[in-house]
Amino acid sequence: MNKKNKSGQVWTLDFIIGLMLFVVMLVVSIKIVLDMYPSQDDVIVYRDAVHLSDNLLSIGYPSNWSENTDTVVLPGIAENNRINTTKLTKFKDIDYGRAKTLMHVTSDYIFFIHNSTTIINTGQCLYGYNLSADVSCNPILTTVHYKNLARIDRVVIYNSTVMMMTVYTWN
Repeated sequence: MNKKNKSGQVWTLDFIIGLMLFVVMLVVSIKIVLDMYPSQDDVIVYRDAVHLSDNLLSIGYPSNWSENTDTVVLPGIAENNRINTTKLTKFKDIDYGRAKTLMHVTSDYIFFIHNSTTIINTGQCLYGYNLSADVSCNPILTTVHYKNLARIDRVVIYNSTVMMMTVYTWN
């Protein structure tokens, strides 16, 4: 019996197609893994939203800062999650840039108080960034350009009624 020497053959076209498929799958896999983790900007915007909502729901420092807004170090507007209407009114007298610095946030922000259906006009509709609102006091977020946006909702008591305070931050 005559044995022929058979050796493996690699066809150039088969090899190139296989290599291309392998490279494409490798690139897609790396992209999927990288997209699973938030970017640093996402983390900063979310961190600012949490930090801002925590600071707003504190008593502030000094605790009587609403008597003189020039001496405020941290402008908190609540105590035990109850909104202090005097401090809320005085908060709007603090310049936006200064308030960002005092709150230790770098993202732009707004906050407002609302019940389950409508935003409550507490002297003004929105606090923070000079953002437009519609006739129902709803913020018009389409007027600002942002790359990242975060929203935090916190339960508060305003005038003996359970409400929500919503904080938006963006960059």
